[in-house]
Amino acid sequence: MLSSNLDKERQLWEPSPIKLPSNQGISEQQRDEAAAWLTHLAAQFQFLPETCGLAVLLMDRVLLLVKVQAKYLQCVAVTCLYIAAKSLEEDENIPPTPDFVRKSRCGCSFSEITRMEMVILSKLGWNIHLPSAVDFLHTIHAVLILHYPHLLSSQSNMSPSEHLSAVMRQMLRCLRWHGLLQFRPSTVALALTSLELEQITPGWLRLVLVLQRMTNVGSEQLMQCREEIAGFLGQQLGTMHANRSRKSSSSAPLSKKRKVEHSAPPPEDENIYDGIKRLYSEETVCVSGSFAAETPSLRTSCSLEMHQESEENVKSQTSLMVN
Repeated sequence: MLSSNLDKERQLWEPSPIKLPSNQGISEQQRDEAAAWLTHLAAQFQFLPETCGLAVLLMDRVLLLVKVQAKYLQCVAVTCLYIAAKSLEEDENIPPTPDFVRKSRCGCSFSEITRMEMVILSKLGWNIHLPSAVDFLHTIHAVLILHYPHLLSSQSNMSPSEHLSAVMRQMLRCLRWHGLLQFRPSTVALALTSLELEQITPGWLRLVLVLQRMTNVGSEQLMQCREEIAGFLGQQLGTMHANRSRKSSSSAPLSKKRKVEHSAPPPEDENIYDGIKRLYSEETVCVSGSFAAETPSLRTSCSLEMHQESEENVKSQTSLMVN
């Protein structure tokens, strides 16, 4: 799965610089607002995180290929979500188009969504099965748990699905930040994973170096992406704490230290765990089966690298990664 997604990414991915505000362009703020709205809609319809990730990715690709006027952005966004849902969700989980239009309150008609769907599919060459950062996060997490089963031993017996759900909430927030569009989805997933590993295990750097080789992510790109994610999530965390302080009338000062933490999930994210739990159990079996049945040598070599990485290699890159 990881190799297949990396191949697709190499063939199809392009950086998505957002145009400056103009009469016929979309600003960074407008893009981020549309992405945030998509994550909210995906939670409202109880779609899988993979559906949300694909929807945002499709929207960004459309904005890269076409000069979309601001008045059509909402129609483009909701149509991308509908295309992603029809591609990834079970049929019973997808509302009929009229109900989808009505419940989304997108301001578009049934016919407008239908026409926009054909336009988007045509512009994308009907190639919508693109790996998003959510897909890479899920696969990288499965690989880690497969080869390092005691990774979560320090997390109060947190199950793999619970841990992935917590990290996935952070990923869905990252989808709202235009600053990450310059990085490949695999780089974004690995950067977020590295920040999480840094919090839960002292041997995080060794694991990250192995994952870097598996995903072919360069150190410079990884460090830049880590900085972007840490800054964005730190800002988000500070905003959440500030809002809670206002509600509780607390006078305690907020910490200025930038840190990625697990916060309590907001109401719209509560459905993520159920979807993750269902999907994780399926994907783990699939990945385990593929490693055991098809590539036993890869499993052995990865396991050895996970547990026997030389200390000299780690020390040589510690100053680069930590700083």
